[in-house]
Amino acid sequence: MKKLSFILISLLFTATTYAATITIPEEAKDWNIPANAIDVLQARDICSKLAAGASTGTKYYIMGYVKKIDSNHSTNVSRYGNASFYIEQVKGANSANDFYAYRVYGIDNLKITNPNTIAVGDFVVLYGELTKYQKNASSTPIYETLDREAYIWNSTNPLISGSDTPSGDNTDETNGIITITDPDLWTNSEMSQFVGKEVQFTTPFYVTNNTKSGQLTIAPRRIFNPTNQALPLSTEYHSILSLNDQGTLTLTNVSGYHRIDERVHNLKAKVNSYNSLSFISGDWRGNTRAEMEKGIDLKAIDARGEHNLLICYINLEYYLVDNFGTGYGPDSSTDHQKQRTKTSQALAKINADIYALVEIQTGQGALAELAADLTKNTGRNFAYINDGSTTDGSYTKSGYIYSTDVVTPYGNMQHNDTYVQNRKKVQGFTEKASGEKFILSVNHFKAKSGSGSGANKDQGDGQGSFNAARVQEANSIISNYPTYTSTFGDEDFLIVGDLNAYGKEDPITTLTDWGMIDLHRTFHADSSYSYVYQGTLGYLDHALCNSTLYPQVTGMTPYHINAPEKDAYTYDGSLNDGTMFRCSDHDPILIGLRLGKDNTTTDITSPTYAFYYNHAIRAIENAQGGTYTIYNIDGTIVAQEHITSTTHPLPSLSQGIYILTIQHNNYKQSIKLCSGAAG
Repeated sequence: MKKLSFILISLLFTATTYAATITIPEEAKDWNIPANAIDVLQARDICSKLAAGASTGTKYYIMGYVKKIDSNHSTNVSRYGNASFYIEQVKGANSANDFYAYRVYGIDNLKITNPNTIAVGDFVVLYGELTKYQKNASSTPIYETLDREAYIWNSTNPLISGSDTPSGDNTDETNGIITITDPDLWTNSEMSQFVGKEVQFTTPFYVTNNTKSGQLTIAPRRIFNPTNQALPLSTEYHSILSLNDQGTLTLTNVSGYHRIDERVHNLKAKVNSYNSLSFISGDWRGNTRAEMEKGIDLKAIDARGEHNLLICYINLEYYLVDNFGTGYGPDSSTDHQKQRTKTSQALAKINADIYALVEIQTGQGALAELAADLTKNTGRNFAYINDGSTTDGSYTKSGYIYSTDVVTPYGNMQHNDTYVQNRKKVQGFTEKASGEKFILSVNHFKAKSGSGSGANKDQGDGQGSFNAARVQEANSIISNYPTYTSTFGDEDFLIVGDLNAYGKEDPITTLTDWGMIDLHRTFHADSSYSYVYQGTLGYLDHALCNSTLYPQVTGMTPYHINAPEKDAYTYDGSLNDGTMFRCSDHDPILIGLRLGKDNTTTDITSPTYAFYYNHAIRAIENAQGGTYTIYNIDGTIVAQEHITSTTHPLPSLSQGIYILTIQHNNYKQSIKLCSGAAG
């Protein structure tokens, strides 16, 4: 008799009024299947009433016969240990009315190692929330389980395979050593077996939240806003959304100040519960204030050669010089001076040639003040562009400050007041040394806050309220581009600003579909961020250029002096220390330009780097002061760190093929890694 499969999504049981009509085979009648389990047709009926991308919130047992194995099944089993297949109401019916078991796990939350574990005709039972996946309004919806939340129940039914192995985290329970081999898929449920024990992790953990004193939230991966990495409501979006909450741990008993994205290596801790640890010891590295003071991030602006022109965009978080006490920006002149001290220090440290600013007060007073401070603090001459606006309460605008020694504005500033006023401006600049021109567009799109109505109502797709307005603003830039090129006599176009949309949201894809190049993703793959919201990373602050300007870009980077900081360090916060750190809630975005040059052909011949990667040695030699990045074969960054020693250790990697890129000054070298083979 064929063995039968019984698959269970690991969620709490919730009663339902449905009564299943499916025929349960004799072999499964001793499985103690709950009487209120539903069948495939009932599951489809429930899903049909959901909005696109929504899930039930209620958990169900769902019974059915395996109709078809998904084309990605074998890959998912070999790489991730989960299965993908379709179930139907009647065995062998090949019905169109099926239900998708999407990436479900094996016995007792162990990974499935044999793709033949699941076969057409098997009787299965799923348990968990139901969801309706629909890419767009015209596409056919798919009714399915939530991504990667399933495992095979092991009660009275037979095991489906003797070769199922634990999920891919190597643990030595004798001495409590834990190596997380696949951080992208790791969940904190793995910690349940260690409650009450002391453990040590070989995998570094990122700080994802630092709002509470003496307590951090940590994870073995960066926790990104789903729409920064994936298209809204896509399968990948749902996967990220599902995994985010399951990938974090609370770390208590922490002393000292640790910034978001800082990493703790060799973490030793006592496990209090499946999601809580007490810190014992660890080695803190990366994204520290000391690194930011040294300007390590700034090196990324020369990834393709030395820049001649540096552009800085920054959201100043309501920079006011008067009209205080409205609930926006400083409440008093004393607060303003604190804000001025922090902001002016940051701008001087960056020492850019052009500053494109948003959330700075209307009128000319705020721009004039910062231009004067830059002149005083850098010893260079700075001026601002008068846009003709007058001070109107605490309203803010977008604006420009520039070094008169380096560039000259040309042409009349163009104002684009689509949907919001004073927040989308375009100006041409000429570089004095070369005579080359380019067009700089600074923008501050409509915020996500507020309820909105109609198309501007929150659609539940992760993009928030007023998404339609932001798309309208993006389209207004596109439609006005011919006017800009005609006015300024040049095609090279750079868009910067707070677009209040993450990297894969509609306003950004509107621009990239038009042909703009996302410099975050170009220079930093999917690791870039400029903003932190409730412990999730992403970039609302953008830099996009067209194809004619792109070869003249030497590099781009967020400068992490703000987003990783605790809010209490702001100018009116209880921990304000008068430094440049946390001068705003957004990181500055820096873009290097070498106008008139093709920087894509920069010589990347490496100096004397020696690279080792085997079971005995994992290190980079003779690249101190540079940066390394490791990509998996999908192009996702799995590790990135500044090289701080002559022999710099590399992290452990799960078995597979990777690309290691070493960046040092103007040199860049890429090497293929084969992890898991004896060296």
